[in-house]
Order: sequence, then C-alpha cells, then structure tokens
Amino acid sequence: MPHINITASSSGSNAGSCGQLVEYLEKENNLKPEHKAELWFNQGRDDLRPYEVRQDIDSNTAKLKQSEAKFYLVNISPSQKELQHIGNDPQKLKDYARRVMAEYAANFQKGLGPDDVKWYGKVEYNRGYKWTDADVKQGLHQRGELKAGSQMHVQIIVSRKDMQNQRLLSPLTNHRGQGKSAEHGHKFGQFNRVAFKQSCERTFDTQLDYRRDLEESFRYQNTMSNGTVQERVAMTLELRDVQHERQQQLALDLRRAEDLRLQLEQVKRVELSQQREMSLQPEQKHSRGLSL
Repeated sequence: MPHINITASSSGSNAGSCGQLVEYLEKENNLKPEHKAELWFNQGRDDLRPYEVRQDIDSNTAKLKQSEAKFYLVNISPSQKELQHIGNDPQKLKDYARRVMAEYAANFQKGLGPDDVKWYGKVEYNRGYKWTDADVKQGLHQRGELKAGSQMHVQIIVSRKDMQNQRLLSPLTNHRGQGKSAEHGHKFGQFNRVAFKQSCERTFDTQLDYRRDLEESFRYQNTMSNGTVQERVAMTLELRDVQHERQQQLALDLRRAEDLRLQLEQVKRVELSQQREMSLQPEQKHSRGLSL
C-alpha cells in the first residue's frame, strides 16, 4: 500500500509557526532555477507559493493556546511498484493526494468534505538516508545520501483547525467515538488511523486501476506486524493459498500462450504451403502450353 503516516512535523515543533517546516520542504527548490521550482498545491490550485502556505496555516489558529498543535504533516509515499504503475506521473500523484485528503476529512466522522480542510501539499522527488536507516547503521550508505530508484512522494501540511477556523481536527487523537456521548465525540473529534489507511489503499486501487497482491496490502502488513499469533498464522496460510492459486494461474497462462504459439505456427505453415502452390500454377500452365 502507499505508505501514509501523520506526524507532528519533520522539522521543529508544530505548536508555533509552520514557517520552519515550509522552508525545510523547499529544500529541493533551493537547488533549482526559480522558473523550474515545484509549486505547492491544494484542493483546487497547483500554483501556490511557499509564503501563501505559511500565511494561511499560521492565520488559521483561532482559540488555540500557545503550547497546542497548530498543524500536522501528512506523508504519502507510494512504493516503487506503485509509482511505476502510474508512470511516475506527478499529476496523478497530486490527484491521488487530493483523494487522500478527502478521506482524511471524512474520517473525523463530522460530515466534513474535501473543501472543509485547510491543507497544502508539495511533490518531492528525492529521499535521503536517515541515521535511523539500517543501511546507515551498517555502514552501507551515509546519512543524507540520496536513495536510488524513483522516490517521488507528497508532503502535506494540514491545519489543525478546519477551513472556517472553527472546529478542531486532530488526527493524532486516540478518541474513537466510543464510550462517550455523541456531543463529546463531535466536540473533540475522532480519527481511526487504521480505517484511514485502509480507505486510502482502496482509493489508490480504484482510482488508478491497480491490482494489489495480498502481501503488499495494508491488511497483510498490519496483521503481520500487530496481529496475534493466531491471526499471523491464519494470514500466512491465506498467503500460501493465494500464492498457490497465482502459480496455477501462471501455469495456465503459459499453456495458453504455448497453444496460441503452436496455432500461429500452423497457420503460417498453411499460408506458406498455399503460396508455394500458387507460385507453381503459372509454371504448370506454361509447361502444358509448350507440350501442346
């Protein structure tokens, strides 16, 4: 599944201005001419400048205390297989990001739509190794070294307050709307991160016509990481059955391909035979004419 995670910030605290984070996310643009800069986008625009992002997020903080979170960072990182499927097209990734943020809004269970959330995204094309990466710890790569292959992903800064600067939207809350009154859930919000990731995966597969194997699904990865022993065993057996069916289908496809190849060869032999017969007919007529 596309790796999607929500954090406070990748640069400093999220209790103050987002300026430091915006500046950090401009790091690739700092190496490009201004006319080739990657601009920011949101639900309806693709031409936003960094100062617009900073001003809009920083001004959307009504009634928030100085120590409270003002924004969050959403990272959308498709796998290299998924990127290859969309042809490494940044516009398709932007369109998918817009759908992700629509799912983000809906997941609060407040009847919110995509136009109710204030967010700004930016496509990045490189990703460097971090000191926490296993390859860095093993000395195979250095911190900051760019990773190989396609690394296109989207970073989104989303305001904690809704578009009207009224309701709190806190995706890192642990409240699920259970055991409390409806009024409590509506006031403090709820956000099921598991359900959010599942809906984002379904959206990717549906929107981009992607056929997902079981082992790359969120259900499989979440079960193998967080499931009970019984759940992991059941998932392993399910994967074995799926792989067996996949092998059977592959063998069937190979047989069909071989049958088709043999049929084509037979057709070609027949066509060659007919062509030889047709080329011999004028010679035979000429020979009969000479004999007469």
